[in-house]
Amino acid sequence: MDALLDITDLSVSYGPFHALGPVSLTVGAGEIVSIIGANGAGKSSLMKAIVGQAGRSEGKIVFEGEDITARTTAQIARAGIALVPEGRRLFPSLTVEENLRIGWEVGRQGAFGFDEIYALFPALAERRTLHVRHLSGGQQQMVALGRGLLANPKLLLCDEISLGLAPVVIADLYRIIPEIRDRGIGIVIVEQDITRSLAVADRFYCLLEGRVNLSGRPTNTNRDEVARHYFGM
Repeated sequence: MDALLDITDLSVSYGPFHALGPVSLTVGAGEIVSIIGANGAGKSSLMKAIVGQAGRSEGKIVFEGEDITARTTAQIARAGIALVPEGRRLFPSLTVEENLRIGWEVGRQGAFGFDEIYALFPALAERRTLHVRHLSGGQQQMVALGRGLLANPKLLLCDEISLGLAPVVIADLYRIIPEIRDRGIGIVIVEQDITRSLAVADRFYCLLEGRVNLSGRPTNTNRDEVARHYFGM
């Protein structure tokens, strides 16, 4: 598979603290790649670096054959990468549709419009005029995911989208992930939940103390081996 995203020797530091790397990985178009690891493993730093929001970084990030390492976040979004951030980061004083529109305005034109988002998330269609502060946590996460999709990305980065949500809501969100992949969109999922994340992934990378210590296909990897590398045992 040709690489949609190709990262080589990426390192991220915040002042004297070294958070990530060096890390190398690839993501193909229409592929789900899971990034797993415990708290502090460097997962969120990896996601932030891809969209130009990390601290001091070194290495190379290539997207569709173009080096985007030094590009701004806005330039990266227009190129076709969208981040669904940890904690959702919605604007509580804005309505559902106003929050969604932000993704539409900062991204690029493509197949996803408001009708497509409301078809994926019928609960949002019924609540489009409500301020997001009145929504449940699961509904807010739908808005965050919908906002990312309205940017019409070629690569969607999902950072801890199940955090703090009820199991039934998590199951609903994860049923949608393969539908997105089937549209040819590459997806990177960062999760602490090993089982949930690997269940939908085509490939995975396990991070420990900022470095990849195991990678492969979930179907070809023993879960005990994954757990040992996850915890550094």
